[in-house]
Amino acid sequence: MADIEWKPLPAGLWTPPAVFAELGNLLLQAFTDDGVPTWEISKKRGKRGEWNIIAKGTADTFEAAKAAALFEAEAASRLP
Repeated sequence: MADIEWKPLPAGLWTPPAVFAELGNLLLQAFTDDGVPTWEISKKRGKRGEWNIIAKGTADTFEAAKAAALFEAEAASRLP
């Protein structure tokens, strides 16, 4: 797995724990949604830097959500 730096997402917009990381042109997020650990991967597109969600899911724990986001992002980054 890639060694990435997770940074906190802005408090008030996300309920802690909530973090994000960038991996190339992908944005990884792990957060809780109504108490459920959730992860999302978005891909940068367009000249203005818009983001499209390309994958998302839930996990049993917050750490598992981070691991799932990283795993799926690494798989997505290997696609042509």
